[in-house]
Formats: sequence, structure tokens, C-alpha cells
Amino acid sequence: MGQVTFLGTGGGRFVFLTQKRHTGGIWLELGGARLLVDPGPGALVRALDAGLDPGTLDCVISSHGHLDHYNDVEVMVEAMTHGLNRRQGLLVLQEDVVPYVSEYHRASVETLVARSGESFTVRGLRVDVLSTCNHAGGLGFRFEAPEGRVTYSGDTAYAPDVVAQYLGSRMLILNTIFPKRRASDTHLNTDDAERIASETRPKHLILTHFGVRMLAEDPAREAERIQRETGVRTTAATDGMTVRIGDGGPA
Repeated sequence: MGQVTFLGTGGGRFVFLTQKRHTGGIWLELGGARLLVDPGPGALVRALDAGLDPGTLDCVISSHGHLDHYNDVEVMVEAMTHGLNRRQGLLVLQEDVVPYVSEYHRASVETLVARSGESFTVRGLRVDVLSTCNHAGGLGFRFEAPEGRVTYSGDTAYAPDVVAQYLGSRMLILNTIFPKRRASDTHLNTDDAERIASETRPKHLILTHFGVRMLAEDPAREAERIQRETGVRTTAATDGMTVRIGDGGPA
């Protein structure tokens, strides 16, 4: 059975600077592969706190060049390679992130510059690279796991062609930085999340990557509203939460 652990559920500079929610990224164990997506500040500490061994990682992914998505890439590469003593693992970077990661670290792993529409594999797990809308050239990722399709939106605004990529998801993870009625050209709010849930009908929708306004509104209450309006099971992630792919609930 696969599982997803949220090493942080915070998004945006004011949340990561205060650590009102942690910003360690998302740890996925799917189809025998272990991947860490968007290791922001504190990724190593949060992984260890969760009882996870970064030395077992197969892949580190950064979706775009904002600190809450790439800050701890280098430290997690060091952990994945056992202090750069073993050349192992895959590092996947959106092209704007490449200059922020030293050649020294990139040389210790296989490094892939990801572009939307392409795919790569990690221990036999196919990962499709998805487009986003209006956000720093960022990317999303779709994991075609034996346990079911897991889709991560990355940071994005709503757009029909972007949302079409989420169809067929068993688990859909949306970076939902704003609450309802807080419009944004670059990020999703919970009105967008409700619309996406209605259009794509995932088995389980998980909201994460919360900004200060979303925290003030209460993500759990927003998730309850989306579930009530759409009938789609919806969860607001919490720091350290693990969700198993199969039962759809917190472990």
C-alpha cells in the first residue's frame, strides 16, 4: 500500500518565514519508489521528525524556483547520497531551479531538467510532468502508481487545460494558498478547488500549501465546505499527516 506524508503544509513567504505551518514538502512512497517533492525550509528536520530515512530516497523533485519549493534541495541530495559518498538517486528540477543548485550537488546524482509534457521513471514508477498556469514557469506532477494515480498540482491558477490533466486521479493534491472569495491570478483558492473537485471527481482531494489568509479562515472548515458542496471526499492536510493510498484516510 502506498502512502503520502506531508512534511509541511505551509505556502508563501510569510508562512515559511514564521513556520506557522511547516514547509518540508511532500514525501511519497508509491510503487516501491520513495520521492520527495518541493523540499522547502526544514525538509530534513521534518523528515527525521516523521521517522523517515532520507537515505532511502530515490528522487528529489523541485517544481519551481521559489524558496518554499527548493530551499532544501541540496541538503536532501546530501541525505539521499549519504553525504555525497554514493552516486545514487534522481534529482528533478524545473529549469529555473537549476542555477540555485550547485554543480557539486548535481554531479552527485542523475539530474533531469523537467518540462511539461514529458515523463520520467523512478524505480519503474512513471511520472508525468504537468503544466501550470501563471506561476513562475512552475510544474505539476502525476504519479502513475500501482495503487492508483496520484496528482500534485504544484502552484497554479485555474485553467481548463491544466485541470484536464487531473482527470482520473485517485488522490489529487492541490496547492490551495487562498480561501474562498480571495481571487488570485497565480494561485488557487478554495472556490477554484471546489470547481476542480466537481470537474475531475478524484477519489480523495487533499488541500495543502496554505497561506496566512487561508490559515486565518481555517483550512479544515474550507475542506468541509468543499466536500459538502461536491460530494468529493476532501481533507485539509496537517503537518506530519500520512495518508495511505487504499483506505484514503490518515494513517
